[in-house]
Amino acid sequence: MTFDTLRITMSLRNIIKLGQLRVWQGACEQERREHPLRYLFWETTRRCNLACRHCGSLCSPAVTDADDLQADEVKAVLAQVAAAYDASAITLAVTGGEPLLRDDLLDVLGYAAGLGFAWGMVTNGQLTTPANARQAVTAGMRTVAVSVDGLVDTHDWLRGPGTHGPALAAARIYAGAGLHTTQITTCIGQWNVHQLEAMYEQAAQADVDEWRVLTISPIGRAREDQRLLLDGAGLRRVLDFVREKRRAGGRPRALFAEECFLGPAYEGDVRDSLFLCFAGVSVAGLLADGGIGACPNLPPHLAQGNIRQDDFVSVWETCYQAFREPQWKQNDTCGDCRYWAFCLGNGMHLWDWDAGRPMLCAVRALESSNANYDA
Repeated sequence: MTFDTLRITMSLRNIIKLGQLRVWQGACEQERREHPLRYLFWETTRRCNLACRHCGSLCSPAVTDADDLQADEVKAVLAQVAAAYDASAITLAVTGGEPLLRDDLLDVLGYAAGLGFAWGMVTNGQLTTPANARQAVTAGMRTVAVSVDGLVDTHDWLRGPGTHGPALAAARIYAGAGLHTTQITTCIGQWNVHQLEAMYEQAAQADVDEWRVLTISPIGRAREDQRLLLDGAGLRRVLDFVREKRRAGGRPRALFAEECFLGPAYEGDVRDSLFLCFAGVSVAGLLADGGIGACPNLPPHLAQGNIRQDDFVSVWETCYQAFREPQWKQNDTCGDCRYWAFCLGNGMHLWDWDAGRPMLCAVRALESSNANYDA
């Protein structure tokens, strides 16, 4: 196949994908209008046993948990949600900080399971043991994501010396615990992008079901170190790798996080759905201090209220306009973009509130990294 023929083939493929994206965007518009609650996260605490270089929430052992929601406060909201909606249709995602620092964690989550919620947890794995893994399964845990951000050298550089072994051991423990899905989640940046194949093999040897990769946003501590971020060439390398693994099949299943719109060259190839920022559309959450949020990575001013003063269901039904009506982002930066209708200014966590534009645009980064790139 000649280069010109290849370019024509790529263009035709992208035209077909644009048609698929238009159908998808119609479905997304309906989703924003109806805003069905499908995913509820609980930020259990911002206290953490680690202080990772990339943490967008600035979690650390030094963070106090004095304002964290008490168990009865969380249970009350879960009961309210279960009374208003079908709890079995809502995934409860347990995040932090580090959830396993809470002594009452499984008390709350066992209660949630009794209401009908299917729940899963994100953990750094440092506190995982066979015993508490079994207890979590007994309390209704169905999925888990363990953060493993490289091989020994690169993971420990990001998360702290001696953290790689326990994290990988935790993934193996959960893989043998009878869960519905066990996942290793890996942040990719300049410091570890050269280890893609080795990291995939590491996940395979841990016997997990999925290997989910994500890029790091320039928020929180990640603002301070360019080694944490990928340029366009690095992003293309990651996307090509994930697409190759997905086409090859096998286990673990590779997927790219929802992060941002990727253009038709990659949309539909590297994750299970096309791009939509679900924050405030089908995703809500309880922040550690009771804030009613839409994504743990968003700044505090985007909380829609606080459960200590506000009714969670009423807030979900009547607020979140900035998330469900994103046309306000169509300014001079995004307004003329040919992909505006599909991207809508990217995910809310990537919006620069001071500059009034996206912090990054994957399509532009990919285009700038390769003059022959057909977005």
